[in-house]
Amino acid sequence: MKRKRFKEPDDIECDCPVCRGEIDMSIPLDGMIEDFLIQTRRIVLVGEVNEISSTHVCNYLQMYSLTNEPIYIYINSPGGDVPAGYAIIDQIKASQCPIYTIVRGQAHSMGAMITAFGSKGHRYAMPNASFMLHSLVIHTPPDPIDHHASMMDYLKEDCHRKIVDLARRLKINAEQLEKLMNNTRWMSSKQALKIGLIDRIWTPHMEQMINKKFKK
Repeated sequence: MKRKRFKEPDDIECDCPVCRGEIDMSIPLDGMIEDFLIQTRRIVLVGEVNEISSTHVCNYLQMYSLTNEPIYIYINSPGGDVPAGYAIIDQIKASQCPIYTIVRGQAHSMGAMITAFGSKGHRYAMPNASFMLHSLVIHTPPDPIDHHASMMDYLKEDCHRKIVDLARRLKINAEQLEKLMNNTRWMSSKQALKIGLIDRIWTPHMEQMINKKFKK
């Protein structure tokens, strides 16, 4: 019985993007990913919301806002620092572009709040994403509290303003939202959709439409 001759590597016909010459392998992978994200106006917010991630997102929002094309923010975050998160929210509000927020993985705490401030009608989550909202944490100063009474009054008023502002984005009022956050609420994508935290479930077709839009 004849033994089947296996093809040598040079004999194998490959139709992948690398072999077709569509991807330049002389460019480092992280550089290719960054170029792809810029060309398709995507921003990725992954991990803790802090000064570093907030600066990254805000810088790209400012750069992309030079034109009126949509911006796509992909969120997978357990939450983090409230001021850093609100720097992103304020930058979203300052943008004239439609801002799509797309949750893949998790949007907990500050991550969920950033999601809610995407453009109305364009806040999405993938089917297996999870959400969590809890009360805004006020970090008390180390000095005696009576030395900072005016600051604490300001922080309490500021928390209330933020809850009212967030409730305007949802299908529940500020009183219902505050009660929900005080009890810490974990949600699936469908539950987040029910209270108006997102507008739709993100589908593979939607992802393909973005790629098709920017494909040369």
